[in-house]
Amino acid sequence: MLVKKMKNNVNMRKNFFLSQNLYGQKLTIRVENQGFYYDHDDVVNANKKRFSLGGSAYRSWSRYKYYTKTSGYPGWASNYINKM
Repeated sequence: MLVKKMKNNVNMRKNFFLSQNLYGQKLTIRVENQGFYYDHDDVVNANKKRFSLGGSAYRSWSRYKYYTKTSGYPGWASNYINKM
C-alpha cells in the first residue's frame, strides 16, 4: 500500500523544496540526483514554528510561498529525510 501511495503522489525535484502550494497534497518529494526523499506535509507540519512569524524560515515562506535548499537538506529536516 505504501508503494502505491508513493507511486501516485511523487513529485520529482532537483533540490529540497517545501511550498505552500504543495501543502496538503500528500506528496512524496524525490530528489534523485542527491539520493533522498521525504513526505512534504510531514516536514512542514513538524516545523510550523519555523515558518511562523519570528521563525528562521518565515521570510522566505511568507514572501515567496516556498522554502528551498539547493544542496542537500536543512539539518532541521533530517528526521524526515529518507535515503534512496
